[in-house]
Amino acid sequence: MFRLTNKLAISNLIKNRKLYYPFALSVILAVTISYLFYSLAFNPKIVDLRGASAIQFTLQLGLVVVTLASAIIVLYANSFVMKNRSKELGVYGMLGLEKRHLIGMTFKELLIFGLVTVTSGIGIGALFDNLIFAILLKLAKMKVELVATFQWSVVLSILMVFGVIFLVIVFLNAVRIIRMDALQLSREKAKGEKKGRFLVLQTLLGLIALGSGYYLAQSVKDPVSATVTFFIAVLLVIVATYLLFNAGITVFLQLLKKNKRYYYQPNNLISVSNLIFRMKKNAVGLATITILSTMVLVTMSAATSIYNGSENIKNIMYPHDFDVKAKGNNIEVENLDQLLTQYASEKNLTISNKDVLSYASFGLSSQDGTKLTIMTKEQITELPKTVFLVFDQKDYEKMTGQKLDLTDNEVGLWAKNDQLKGQKAFSLNNQEYRIKEEIQQDFIINHVSNLYILLVSDFNYLVVPDLQSFLDQYQDSAVYTQFYGGMDVTASLEEQLKLSDDFDAYVNNFSHNLKSEDAMVYGGNGSSDAIAQMNALYGGVLFIGIFLSIIFMIGTVLVIYYKQISEGYEDRERFVILQKVGLDQKQIKQTINKQVLTVFFLPVIFAFLHLAFAYHMLSLIIKVIGGVDTAMMLSVTLSICGIFALVYVLIFMITSRSYRKIVQI
Repeated sequence: MFRLTNKLAISNLIKNRKLYYPFALSVILAVTISYLFYSLAFNPKIVDLRGASAIQFTLQLGLVVVTLASAIIVLYANSFVMKNRSKELGVYGMLGLEKRHLIGMTFKELLIFGLVTVTSGIGIGALFDNLIFAILLKLAKMKVELVATFQWSVVLSILMVFGVIFLVIVFLNAVRIIRMDALQLSREKAKGEKKGRFLVLQTLLGLIALGSGYYLAQSVKDPVSATVTFFIAVLLVIVATYLLFNAGITVFLQLLKKNKRYYYQPNNLISVSNLIFRMKKNAVGLATITILSTMVLVTMSAATSIYNGSENIKNIMYPHDFDVKAKGNNIEVENLDQLLTQYASEKNLTISNKDVLSYASFGLSSQDGTKLTIMTKEQITELPKTVFLVFDQKDYEKMTGQKLDLTDNEVGLWAKNDQLKGQKAFSLNNQEYRIKEEIQQDFIINHVSNLYILLVSDFNYLVVPDLQSFLDQYQDSAVYTQFYGGMDVTASLEEQLKLSDDFDAYVNNFSHNLKSEDAMVYGGNGSSDAIAQMNALYGGVLFIGIFLSIIFMIGTVLVIYYKQISEGYEDRERFVILQKVGLDQKQIKQTINKQVLTVFFLPVIFAFLHLAFAYHMLSLIIKVIGGVDTAMMLSVTLSICGIFALVYVLIFMITSRSYRKIVQI
């Protein structure tokens, strides 16, 4: 019997190769991607890179997701293969093979299959390891070099991870065989899923969960709460998707069935009946396609937006090669000017550009249209509704070369706050201001660092006739004087990186020499170091986004392919019967096209809907990370949706051809 099961295991793999080809391809790709992630995450050469901590953090975070996704894909593919082989296993049982023999046979099949696919995946991963490391360096805007990165520890880790996954598969297959007799196994493929219960209740719960998830996504106001709310909303939408596919669509189709004028048409009758049957059987598969498609769209849209927005965020946060910030009553603009000039002189640096100025900053505790209330000093720990930076018109003229000629309570305003755009006046703590000019361009870019973009979704700039007079009016409120000094030098990027830590120490020493408890000079980092860290983070995020999208897309294609194949064999028998009772070829083709298109494109419609409602919350989260260009993010998201739709249609055309060949009568 041992030799017989050995021969059967090999012959079964060959005989069922059409089922195992997509399974094998999925396992190989999952192993390859997992290997590449493990190799990069634990690559000792990454430690030597600038921004290594950011790269390792993002890779290790992606590692968890890739491992879980790989496990789910492999387990799903195996369940489909076993279900489609249930009749075959049942026949073996009726011919005299005991359950222990069937378990041993399937174990040997998996052993052979696993050794071939996992070894192939590791080999492909090792082959492209150097190239992937070079791509990561390119995305992180570092010097690209091909270096040997092979690690035996990574190979052992992959073997252990996928060994555990295949052991779980062996256990699940054994339980399936033990729980069923030969007759049940032989009829399982045709049996389908059990009829759903409490469909109306499930539909109502699904609608409530979907509405709650969408409401959370739309009602969130600030980036910090958006990050926390995102996970709750995602869970609600996932639950709602499964409930609505499992019950909601069936309830809707049953309502159509009750509409006699609509239902009692040849095409509609057959389509609705088949769709009801199909939804009951394939709700989980359709919902899974929806969730995986949504993950692809969200992951690629977010990762690409963050990467594309990185240049903008770097210009806003680090407008100069070296900068220094300060606050306190005993600080003067001349102090920062002196600091920068002395440092450049000591290091033999040539200053090509320099900005040194003071400005005020405050947040709003409330806003009622154009009626604004500044936060009190007791409220300073709270997150403001919006932030204002206030500049003297003399500094505005230096930055832009334009004059405003403001007097009294006249101001210039650059606003991202929607309620202030297009207004002629506003009040600040009941003090009225007239907007003489609404400034159209963000005039502090390349001149002053703005770190508030990481805290709030909108911020505003005021230009006033005299900054000190403005400050004197709000001494009792949380309005603070800030000082900024920045300089660009002619030194190369490598020289700037070497001076980064030295400049920080120089600024700290300068601050101590002020000998004032009410004065603090800080932020003395060279921008080259901070930008290198940001490049590493953003490059790592895009890298992970690309590979997570690939693994999600593999899962999507796998689910779609197996659904088309299984439904093709089931539908063929029904269409043969329909032809025998008088349905002609034209009506059969129309019916097939209608139900295939409906089922196939329903998940992608839901995925686009999920993305549309998640867009607001996603944009807030991305603003925390750095993607602040709203127009850019919208164009990126629409482009990703367009590309995904084209890929989805291509998958539809390929898999539908297999379906039509099967059901062709």
